[in-house]
Amino acid sequence: MKKIGQRLHEERQRLGYSQQYLAQAGGVSTREQREYEQGEDQPRADYLAALAAHGVDVVYVITGRRSTVVNISRDQAQTLMDNRVLGQEVSLDQAQEEDLLFKFTDPSGPPPDQS
Repeated sequence: MKKIGQRLHEERQRLGYSQQYLAQAGGVSTREQREYEQGEDQPRADYLAALAAHGVDVVYVITGRRSTVVNISRDQAQTLMDNRVLGQEVSLDQAQEEDLLFKFTDPSGPPPDQS
């Protein structure tokens, strides 16, 4: 059975992030990041919340089960909304937040892996 540190490492690799980048995103040192991934320490909730904003599937890191959040651009989301309502035009600005089952990504994407 995989542990939190192993899954955190997998997520970092999946996203193409360096340990340094993910540490900075989570507000910890690179040493702390390495300790989390090696299972020497457990990540705090505020660290995991910060990683979620960078595309990390925190549900997977904690539970081992992938979340159902899909990362798509705002344009792709608008297309989905348009198709969902079968021809009725709906703006994302008008949609209720709880109606959106996807997360918007930064079109510029993550920085390249420097490790």
